[in-house]
Amino acid sequence: MLETLKRYALCILNFCLIAAVALLVVDVLLGVASRYLWGAQIKWTEELATVTLIWVSFLGIAAAFEARDHLGIDLVTDRFTPGMQRKTALFIHIVTLLFVFIVFEIGGVKLVVQAIHHWNVLPALQVSDVIQYLPLPVSGLFILLFEVCSLRNDLVPQPETNAKEVRHD
Repeated sequence: MLETLKRYALCILNFCLIAAVALLVVDVLLGVASRYLWGAQIKWTEELATVTLIWVSFLGIAAAFEARDHLGIDLVTDRFTPGMQRKTALFIHIVTLLFVFIVFEIGGVKLVVQAIHHWNVLPALQVSDVIQYLPLPVSGLFILLFEVCSLRNDLVPQPETNAKEVRHD
């Protein structure tokens, strides 16, 4: 069930990332084109680019966690014995889960709640600034799911698939 949830979450994450990057590209091109065509940039394009870049950055962090492409220092741990590598991996998973839960979820939710309470509006877009803080807890949920799946995969050895297909003729 966890793997199924992860698959659906990854599809949603990838769709959101593709849409956000496409929006960012179109928005920046529109801002540059308006500057050259009309002599002045459309005022909301810069603000939209900033918000979209925040979303792309945080969702990209989550995608990196799923692919296990985040920064890591393997130079030292590669020299450990397999048992010590497993213990180190467990420690890293626990620290990562705690960090993401505390910073992304607790901290991110507090930022969103404060933004809702103060209800500031972005001047050019005329939307709440909640949209700038929302990527933190959203990406945190993705990261927590992916990290729990990675932890489970590292703790529970997965059965190896047999590369040779058995034929019954």
